[in-house]
Amino acid sequence: MASVISSGADAPMVSFENETARIAIERNVVVAAWFQEPRVPLELREMERAGKKVSAKYKGASALFNVIISGKPSFSEEVRNEVNRITSDDTLFTAATAHVILVEGFVGSAVRAFLATALVMSRTKTPNKTFNDVGLAAKWVKERLDAVKTEGWNEADLVTFVKYTTTRK
Repeated sequence: MASVISSGADAPMVSFENETARIAIERNVVVAAWFQEPRVPLELREMERAGKKVSAKYKGASALFNVIISGKPSFSEEVRNEVNRITSDDTLFTAATAHVILVEGFVGSAVRAFLATALVMSRTKTPNKTFNDVGLAAKWVKERLDAVKTEGWNEADLVTFVKYTTTRK
């Protein structure tokens, strides 16, 4: 099945959007775009809901692009606990999770440190990797999806999907 992005059909399904995040689904891939840090677990639970939806349909073959565009490296205990709970769930995004940190400087370093700690604490079996470039992340996710012999994606469509989701309309 061709990606709806390259086929000229309707855009990917945006399953959730507010001032903090936009979450979109295209076949077996979810993109969570973070325009600011989550202050409450709402957006994280919506990301989890999208993950459960694709995982139910594509068992063992779903992926997440977790894209941090902006925000402050300040997370409440409630948010930290939710991140740990979700990242511990090895039934979500089983093929790959690419953390794409587009924030630079101190904020980007702090976000990387937070994610690294969360991943160590969660002891997840899901392949996770952190990037500062969407293209490199797309290449890695494509390789992971190819390894589990799932829906055929090409790197360009993955990049387009991420860019679609991370661009404010």
